[in-house]
Amino acid sequence: MKLTKLIAHARFRLIMLLLMVDTVVFGLTDPQQVPSFMLAGGFVLLAITLYQIILGLLRAANWYGLPGGAHRKRQARTLTGLIGGLIALQSIGELGSRDVLVLLPLAFITYLYISYGKAAQPVRQPAEDSL
Repeated sequence: MKLTKLIAHARFRLIMLLLMVDTVVFGLTDPQQVPSFMLAGGFVLLAITLYQIILGLLRAANWYGLPGGAHRKRQARTLTGLIGGLIALQSIGELGSRDVLVLLPLAFITYLYISYGKAAQPVRQPAEDSL
């Protein structure tokens, strides 16, 4: 893919915009001085940026033959939750090797549970018009 084609892509522009906003927000704030809602807002902004980057990487992996298809968003949400949880634990100083060993299988089980729940739902049939 040519660089000009990549720059013209909407997802690429969104990711670049999010990265610029992240740079401004995290570059201009002091975590010791800002109120707690700003810390939560920064974490949400970071999670949105991570989600968009992971979703873009999963779409790019599709070009190289890795399957993803309909499960791409579900995979991106699970990975974002896992990475976001690890970042949150690290930022409060509570991340250890045991936490990682617990969170990895928990994220995998969560992904399987969500996937199974989506697969078990019945397919909705369009309603017939009755006279």
